[in-house]
Amino acid sequence: MSDLRTLHDAFAELERRADAAATAPVVRPRRAVRLVPVAATVVAVAGLFAGAMWLVPADPGAPAGPPPTALSTTTARSPVPHSSEDLIARFREVLGDTATIDVTQEHVLGPPAPSKNPGQTGMVVIPQRVEPDATTHALVGGTLTSAGITGSFNLRIHPGGDSGGPGTWCRNSHPVDCVVSTLPDGSELATETARLAPGAVSYMACVKRPDGTMVRLHVGNQEDPGGAVIGTPGGRFLSPQPPLTLEQLKAIVTSGRW
Repeated sequence: MSDLRTLHDAFAELERRADAAATAPVVRPRRAVRLVPVAATVVAVAGLFAGAMWLVPADPGAPAGPPPTALSTTTARSPVPHSSEDLIARFREVLGDTATIDVTQEHVLGPPAPSKNPGQTGMVVIPQRVEPDATTHALVGGTLTSAGITGSFNLRIHPGGDSGGPGTWCRNSHPVDCVVSTLPDGSELATETARLAPGAVSYMACVKRPDGTMVRLHVGNQEDPGGAVIGTPGGRFLSPQPPLTLEQLKAIVTSGRW
């Protein structure tokens, strides 16, 4: 009997343990818990990769489309400034740190003046074939200071038109004072040294480009940058000599920065 009881008790203990195991909470291995964020990371990376695949062309060997065209921020400017402000700005750009200017005179010269029609009386305006301001150009003047010397200047850029030959651009056509030359690009250049009054000195440089545009610059040591008109004084003296040399004038009028 004791053996049967012992056997019965053993089966009872096994059933109890089985019931306890069935109702006990399941404890996951620690490794499984740590695999959860790893799996999430793999899913996230896979998602990013899938998103990147959407951005890649289906055919890697296909030529890429042309890049977007950049908007141009530069505009071609007229060879002839149509306003005094434009002319002054260009002059300062060309001078750089060589000289400073104080502009006291600004003039804008318009289209051709009215002409008298032989068949009618009075003045009539010739119709313009181009825009009204196409022939407008500026003339500016004032004082210029370089290397501590202050003198006078006037500057004009204008369409050449019927300007005659370079020898006529000088007031004094004597070859010692008026030197004419042709530049490698075909431009015509005239330079002049004038001493038209005791102690007065003025320099002039004028270039006519191949397109007909003319750049004319005068500097002098009197209030009148031309030195002095024949028979009249050129105004008070500002310095013993002009503020720029003739070579400097030549470099300015032939500059490519206009």
